[in-house]
Amino acid sequence: MKTEKFIKTTLEVVGFPFTLANMYVSKKNKVSEIGELVKIKDRVVHTVISEYEESTCTVILDAGLSCCSIDWCTIQPQLSKFCRVISFDRAGYGWSSATDQPYTSEDVVDDLSEILEKLQIKPPYILVGHSFGGLNMRLFASKHPSKVASLILIDAVHENRYLSSEWDTIRRKVHKKNLNTFKFGYLTSGLGLPKLLKLPVGRKQLPEPYQKYIKHIGYHPKSYEAVFKEFLYSEKSALQLVNSEPLNEDLSVTIISSNNIEATWIEHQKLFCNLTNNTSHIKTNNNHSIHLENPELVIETIRNAVRQLDDGVLAVI
Repeated sequence: MKTEKFIKTTLEVVGFPFTLANMYVSKKNKVSEIGELVKIKDRVVHTVISEYEESTCTVILDAGLSCCSIDWCTIQPQLSKFCRVISFDRAGYGWSSATDQPYTSEDVVDDLSEILEKLQIKPPYILVGHSFGGLNMRLFASKHPSKVASLILIDAVHENRYLSSEWDTIRRKVHKKNLNTFKFGYLTSGLGLPKLLKLPVGRKQLPEPYQKYIKHIGYHPKSYEAVFKEFLYSEKSALQLVNSEPLNEDLSVTIISSNNIEATWIEHQKLFCNLTNNTSHIKTNNNHSIHLENPELVIETIRNAVRQLDDGVLAVI
């Protein structure tokens, strides 16, 4: 990472006029955060909290690789009608500060734990993770079993996908190509090249009024650093999960899978079904971002988990 930082700085110095222009455009497109900034350690983490007066639990939402809290823009307002909800931006994403250190799933869990403690948001928690966010939520459930009542994985990525020992030739090439893409975005983000190519971090299109945020956070240099760093250390995150304690065998887990026909992806989704003795599997005809394409299904799945907790069907061990 030191080499990449040196190259990035050199490019920005050599192309100083472009760097200056990009800074001006970024400042012009700046949009205030939609939630609140919570200070932890030497950084701030952007969180969006939707309160519900009669809430008996808190639903925690974690987005996929390259995405942040606004990824839940169609889900969170609806969830807030029957429970407290919190979404957040991992380090460098959205309005959260970047970090100079390697950033892995374990760091996400530590940050989230500190946020919940600082905001005095008590368990039980219902964890919801999409794609890469599924890694983080599973690790949280492993580290804090007494606080988690239910785990919902939305087309989550399995740790084996990031373990080089599990790769075949094709997967190795795909991983290298993706890493180079993220590296290119990071190295040239200060010059504004990804912005010229209209290659934002995260979603290109969101429903109004959220589209305006893409111009700011989607093209901010720290966002490109965040996704590159997250992917760069993805194997380390996967190993953290491999070495973690198994989930409580009675923990309620719901797997929601996309229509992905890749053999390995299907195999990994089936592996999730063995996480606990209380795991259910919902197969859909939707693409990867089920929470945006079919929000009603995700909302109803979370509603069922909240209802079961209220009825005493679910219990935190």
